[in-house]
Amino acid sequence: MLASSLENSGGEHALLNGFLAHMADFSLGDDEGMLETGRVLAKLRTTMTRRAAGLCDGLLAFALEECGEYSDAIVSAERAMSVNPDDVYALHAKVHVLQRLHDHRSARASISHYSNGWGAAEPMRIHMWWHFAIGLLGEGELDEALRCYQLEVRRKSRAGAQEDLDAVALLWRLEMLGGPDFSELLSPQWSTLADAWGAYATDPNYVFNDLHAAMAFAKVEDYRLFDRIVASCRTRESPEFFHSVCRPLFEGIAAFAQQDYATSSRVMNLALEQQRLSIGGSKVQQNIFHWTRDAADAHLRGSKPIELFSSHIHAQTGN
Repeated sequence: MLASSLENSGGEHALLNGFLAHMADFSLGDDEGMLETGRVLAKLRTTMTRRAAGLCDGLLAFALEECGEYSDAIVSAERAMSVNPDDVYALHAKVHVLQRLHDHRSARASISHYSNGWGAAEPMRIHMWWHFAIGLLGEGELDEALRCYQLEVRRKSRAGAQEDLDAVALLWRLEMLGGPDFSELLSPQWSTLADAWGAYATDPNYVFNDLHAAMAFAKVEDYRLFDRIVASCRTRESPEFFHSVCRPLFEGIAAFAQQDYATSSRVMNLALEQQRLSIGGSKVQQNIFHWTRDAADAHLRGSKPIELFSSHIHAQTGN
């Protein structure tokens, strides 16, 4: 409905319509729909103020990145920031491109050079710190990524799942890469996160959030809340989608937390063999499930997950 009404709108009304359609497509994992919305917005830029037209470029940049059109995404993001230097969403799109290309140093530099400051009221502040920490992980700086978690990612500005999702997404990656010593160090952090998620475990949500809540509950072995999340997801989603994608991911998360790596790898593969997960979240965020499957495989071979990911990164960057 939003996408169809966008065709006949203009000005700031078109920007609002387009933004809502963009976010709906993002939550549904519909990358092509998001890109189509971005391209329609681009055609309507002539009806808008210069600032609004620049914001459209930022939305288009993210859609291009999610569809793998990296060069065009960078151009669109930089054009957006040339109009609106405070457009954190355009910066976010550029960082996504750099991280998908495994250029973590440039991604962190782009975040560091953002001129608008990082106060508590900054839109997407925690999520951008999450990206900064992902860059640190990409360079093998686990201790610095943990400091980033403690000092910034957990400096919440409001109650709700969105900021806790980034915390879980970083902590789970640290857990996979850090080994037993890190796991012991992170145990109190998991307890705090699970308590935070428990306050809204039954809230209406989308699949990507559900899966991160499940990670927190699995790590503290609260399978009452874990099962409640799974049941909530089952009631919302179609039976085919739930059994082919959602259920294997939930089961893989639980198995990994219990160090049953054979089961985790096997059931994760059932979901990851799908051409599109359609669970929401970006491609950079969704790689947590591929990391989990690959980490389980590494454990089964008797190797350390961090060795696997380091070799992947060096092979892709030429370092």
